[in-house]
Amino acid sequence: MVFHLSEAVNMAKSMVIRAGGLLKHAASREIACNYKNHDHRDLLTEFDERVQSLVIAELKKNYPDHKFISEEKHNNGDLTGYVWILDPIDGTTNFVCFKKNFSISLALYKDGKPVFGIVYDAVNDDLYQGISGEGAYLNNKRINNLTRIPLKNCIINISLNSIEELYNKYRIKIFNLAKDVRGHRYFGAASLELCKIATGELNIYISTNLKSWDFAAAGIILNEVGGYYGGIDHMKLDLTGKPTALVACSSKELYHVVLEKVFQQPSLYKGTRE
Repeated sequence: MVFHLSEAVNMAKSMVIRAGGLLKHAASREIACNYKNHDHRDLLTEFDERVQSLVIAELKKNYPDHKFISEEKHNNGDLTGYVWILDPIDGTTNFVCFKKNFSISLALYKDGKPVFGIVYDAVNDDLYQGISGEGAYLNNKRINNLTRIPLKNCIINISLNSIEELYNKYRIKIFNLAKDVRGHRYFGAASLELCKIATGELNIYISTNLKSWDFAAAGIILNEVGGYYGGIDHMKLDLTGKPTALVACSSKELYHVVLEKVFQQPSLYKGTRE
């Protein structure tokens, strides 16, 4: 099948909305779950696998030569050609416990470079979309470019697990940042948290243990409105599913301020400072 971007975007949107309906219906009742690798913090439900199967089966039907990287499957790490990166439920704990603040995240990359990304908040029926070089949208309304904001006015988003790992593993006292920012919030779904930076609701997101399906789609959306994300050491983020540490900010300038102030990383940025 010949690839047409507009057709692929429309197909992806239709699929995630359809799968989101399944999740929204499931969230209206009690949801049974299992633990991955006997870790009580890492939940798995039947709906993670059902959404994954639904989306991948439909994509394979239309694009049999495309590859797939997804949370609930074995991934071989091959990024050549067209590769779909899927998180069937980002925020499974939220899905099970709170029945909100979870999403379906789907992105398409070609040879490791972004093509487009979609993040669907099924409960609120909010669909975020970013097409590389063509802007970002929320429910088909263009998201305005972000304005620069100083660190003191920022809302930072980071989990207790990441705070603990930064201190115990690296002796980085991320909690000292509390005095330099306006406040701290945590929602528990990386894709939605990056989208909230894109819409101006948050300003900084830090995680020590993300995988590509957590940020592949939302990262495109964020970049399209002037936001920026990357590793804590300026290294390229892994897209194959290996754990990675990520910092996302509402501007490239702010990203480098955070790296310098929190991680003591020398800045590679030559622009105007925050």
